[in-house]
Amino acid sequence: MRTRKTAVAATLIASVLGACTTSERASVAPQPQGVDGRWNALGGPVAYSATFNNGRFASVEQGTGGVLATGTYSQLGPGQINILYTSRTTNQQQSANCNLVQTNRLACAASSGTRFEFTRA
Repeated sequence: MRTRKTAVAATLIASVLGACTTSERASVAPQPQGVDGRWNALGGPVAYSATFNNGRFASVEQGTGGVLATGTYSQLGPGQINILYTSRTTNQQQSANCNLVQTNRLACAASSGTRFEFTRA
């Protein structure tokens, strides 16, 4: 009988320790790198989001899905990019320099003097 109680106790302890080990091994999602991905604009008269994907840039109005601008972007340095885009409303090409001020925050200044910011979606 004593052997059975010892076996049960040993199994219980092994289960508890196994659960602790499993918890420690749980993977943590990696922090995003660079600007690739989807971003939401902060403030402004129209809610819109922007997508940065492998050198291509596009922004769309969140309410309608209508395209606001398309273009390209290039890396200037660590955490710094330049966007060249054409506005669909004015059909004019613009440029903006952006800085990744936090992992999930991108601050930009357009050649027209307009400032805008994004937060990672």
